[in-house]
Amino acid sequence: MALEPRIARELVDVVHGGDAILFTGAGFSIGALDLAGDPLPDSEQMRRELWQIVFGDEPPDGSTLQDLYDVALGRAPDQLAVYLQRRLHVGRLPPSSHHAAWFARPWRRIYTLNVDNLEVAVQRDAALPRPLRTVSALAEAAGPAERGDAIDVVHLNGVAGEGARALTFSTLQYAARLCGRDREYAALAEDLARWPFVFAGTTLDEVVLWQHLELHRRGAGRRIPARPSYLIARTLSRARQLLLEDLGLTWLAATVEDVAALFEP
Repeated sequence: MALEPRIARELVDVVHGGDAILFTGAGFSIGALDLAGDPLPDSEQMRRELWQIVFGDEPPDGSTLQDLYDVALGRAPDQLAVYLQRRLHVGRLPPSSHHAAWFARPWRRIYTLNVDNLEVAVQRDAALPRPLRTVSALAEAAGPAERGDAIDVVHLNGVAGEGARALTFSTLQYAARLCGRDREYAALAEDLARWPFVFAGTTLDEVVLWQHLELHRRGAGRRIPARPSYLIARTLSRARQLLLEDLGLTWLAATVEDVAALFEP
């Protein structure tokens, strides 16, 4: 997929400047494999697999992934725990993996909506200039990494290894997060007001994120993000394009693999 040269140069300059923050969603983990060597599930695959855990071979209906997760928590918690351990832990990366090119950049910090442990696998299999430190937003505060040392990878919805109830995945779990101010999401809103962001593999549908952006906007009295930021997604609806443009985000119609190639010398 061809990228507009000027925007591609701007993106690379911002990333290599050392102040940019990476924010990843489900599309970022495409190409990674689980411990059995199978591709990590996307939302539709996971919906089908959770249906089997809850209802077995019954014909599936329109049950959402979030509702199925809630039901599995209540009725098949042990099976759900085994499933998360098996399907959301990354095994060896394929030789063609582009993820190391992303994690090797000089990010100020990394936020992710994903609960898989992709950064652990990349750090294990690739030589990175700086170590990566996994931080769960749902665990006790670990304290910020020192500048120039490890890059924090903040999992906003938790990490699969923490257990099924320790994640933000289901309808009720998201509802609980909306009941108050969240430490890591508040820090994310502060970062958006100060630093350039690169959003990869997400179209920013996360309601908890928008809640904290609005809370921050009301308190600060200014639009965020305040710095030029970029969103990388193969497709984007017209309405979402306009919404993000109004927030100062530049959309790159590309995949995370396309953009990884820009980082190579």
